[in-house]
Amino acid sequence: MTKRVLSLILALLLLLLPSALVSCGESTENTDASDVSQSQSPTADPNAGAEEETESPTPNWDAVPKTDLGGMDMNASCNPFDSNFYNVLDWDETTGDNLKDAMYNRNRFIEDQLNCRFLVVYGNAVSLMEQSVVSGLGDVDFSYALISSGGGLVQKGYLTPFNELETVDMTAPYWDQGAQRYLKLLGQMFFGFVDFGFDHYDSLAVLFYNGAILNDFHLEDPQQLFLSDEWTIDKMAAQLENVCTDLNGDGEIKLKDDLYGLVGREYWLQPYQNMSGVYLVTFDEKETKFKLHLTDENFVNVSEAIGKIYTKTNQAVNYADYDGGRIAFSDGRSLYYSRLLGDFRQLREVEDDYGVVCFPRYDYSSGDPAYFVKNPTTLFLPLVVGDDNGDSKPDFDEIGIFLQAMGAYTYDETLDVYIESTVIGKGMRDEQSANIVRIMMTNRSFDLCEAFGFHSVMDAYLSCVIADKGFGSIAQRVGKNFEKTSGKMVDEILEHVG
Repeated sequence: MTKRVLSLILALLLLLLPSALVSCGESTENTDASDVSQSQSPTADPNAGAEEETESPTPNWDAVPKTDLGGMDMNASCNPFDSNFYNVLDWDETTGDNLKDAMYNRNRFIEDQLNCRFLVVYGNAVSLMEQSVVSGLGDVDFSYALISSGGGLVQKGYLTPFNELETVDMTAPYWDQGAQRYLKLLGQMFFGFVDFGFDHYDSLAVLFYNGAILNDFHLEDPQQLFLSDEWTIDKMAAQLENVCTDLNGDGEIKLKDDLYGLVGREYWLQPYQNMSGVYLVTFDEKETKFKLHLTDENFVNVSEAIGKIYTKTNQAVNYADYDGGRIAFSDGRSLYYSRLLGDFRQLREVEDDYGVVCFPRYDYSSGDPAYFVKNPTTLFLPLVVGDDNGDSKPDFDEIGIFLQAMGAYTYDETLDVYIESTVIGKGMRDEQSANIVRIMMTNRSFDLCEAFGFHSVMDAYLSCVIADKGFGSIAQRVGKNFEKTSGKMVDEILEHVG
């Protein structure tokens, strides 16, 4: 063999050697499947070779039954549309408005999927339902009315609890879980907060704030304080005092001229209470009675902290003139504006530097925080409903199927349209505000005082805080009357709920 041939053979071997060494040294992760099974490989992908699966964007809608309802009608009674509230379930046509069109298209889609027709009768929603029950006609399948109507309807025995519907799953995310924690009575849920209408979102009590004032006074961003668990009543009170300014130098703080810390509604101070984990009134299922917490130690501590903001001597705050407060905030003369979430739409006509944040809490050491919803519109299920499909049974099962489908589709498809229409406009803080709102939606609180008409108790409490008086001065008087009134109410309810 010549040297030339030998050199060529050696060169060829050198070229092949690295490939052979790599093959011998490969881990089982890269071996052929015929030599090593997937179960033997610690990093084997069980879906290797399969088409990659993606999660459905509509998991709740996918899961609900699409039962053929045989062309039956679903009849709702509603109050006439009020521009101050989103108290509607349907629209007559598309108009180019994103949310209205989304609701209209949703309803027509559900009608098609379930083979039914959704009809709304406008008028006095509660009266229409009461007439349907008393007459025995059952021509109203459900009513959409303010929560404050609920107590009277329960006392009269005109309602069916939603949790009694076999076709309803109230653990689903589109049935508000907070409402079930705070409004359930005698184990029954008479208030139907399902994602259908949007007033229980619109009625969420929030603080709007002016980012320009925040920056001018070098204050901490309340959204960041909230996200870092530092957003307390004391910190907010300090900010209000910091910004309060006599702009025209006349020695007085006036709403039409000067810079305020906080304007808007006070909502009987419930947003602060619920964020701090305390409630003026609760229902004790074991003792079967409403309980007043006016003199509970923790409730008093929280109320005294709230009083630092709302005492009548605090010039930085104005909650008496609602219209004047809105104008002051819109004109850039208030750091915070206390209103309901739906009011944000009224502030979005121009580019702005507004933000949305929840109310602060007393501290972070105790109490389960919840985000207060002010007298929202809810569904009520009447005691008597008709037999529209002729199966000789009341249509409760069919109503449940309809509400489940509507709630699931709304939660998956329409809710984001609501958030975008309400919160996301032209403002530089809108995306963060939308994230804050989404957090607030996870644990909302609803008030028994409003649902069952204990307004005199709320008024007495508010007066006490504003006047900076001890609660002992009113507790005995208010407590005695409350016990008598609420006890009678429970007795009447027990006649219908057993």
